[in-house]
Amino acid sequence: MSEDQKAPAMVIPPTEAAIVTASNMTELELVLPDLGDEDLPEIAIFLVACAMRFHSDPNFVQEQLEWLVRMHDTEVDEGLKPNELNSSNDG
Repeated sequence: MSEDQKAPAMVIPPTEAAIVTASNMTELELVLPDLGDEDLPEIAIFLVACAMRFHSDPNFVQEQLEWLVRMHDTEVDEGLKPNELNSSNDG
């Protein structure tokens, strides 16, 4: 895509959170909902923590991707269900 072309605008509903790429996919941007006085859901807090960790430790994302690949391979090999990969189910 040349510099004078822009990607189509993406509208994120006000109750949703997202991690998006920016600057020709060289930066990550975090979009959080404005929930007023309500607490952010746990997954949104997790996204914020990941984004902040990424800025202080770029290798973090690579390590997480490698972990996901290992867990996917384990799931395929051993028949684990997605809920069995959740750390909150650990022991």
